[in-house]
Amino acid sequence: GIKAKIKEINAGLPRKTLADGRVSQLTVIPFYDRTQLIHETIGTLERALSDEILITIIVVMVLVLNLQASILISSLLPIAVLMTFIVMRYAGVEANIVALSGIAIAIGVMVDVGIVFVENIVRHLEMPENRGIRGKKLQDVIFTSVSEVSSAIFTALATTLVSFLPVFALQGAEGKLFKPLAFTKTIALGAAFVLGLVVLPALAHL
Repeated sequence: GIKAKIKEINAGLPRKTLADGRVSQLTVIPFYDRTQLIHETIGTLERALSDEILITIIVVMVLVLNLQASILISSLLPIAVLMTFIVMRYAGVEANIVALSGIAIAIGVMVDVGIVFVENIVRHLEMPENRGIRGKKLQDVIFTSVSEVSSAIFTALATTLVSFLPVFALQGAEGKLFKPLAFTKTIALGAAFVLGLVVLPALAHL
């Protein structure tokens, strides 16, 4: 971090032995240190993000009025957020205020992705000709349901993500400030789409 770098720099700064034997050395002293405030803010945002996920799951369960569908939709959120943090770690993106804000902003769209996928699956399964089906027939119906809406969802997400391309092109201080937000939101939405294509159909088949 910055404090470690300051210690490293201080060790190499010039020093001088005074006439009375004392050693005088040039040192760098932090004048404006907001480390504690930043850590407290990040902690607050992390708690707010957890609360947002929990509240969203509760709202989905109340409004969808289908326990199985609610569980499927709600399961997408924590898994997608976990995938985002894993990618952030391997990509070297710190979990700072801006990066966590990107995830928080993406929560609503992530839920929408799950709702569209699951609601279409439920709609197909509730058709008279599909009631009580099992095995290969059930698998085919779920595949058809997901295929119907996947291209529309992909297009909707793509239009959102394309708008972030200028942000990724930013350089200097502006790039360092806004790139983490664009990165985390992009990864979060991508994770939600992949889970909607792969995981939700598999869970719906159970």
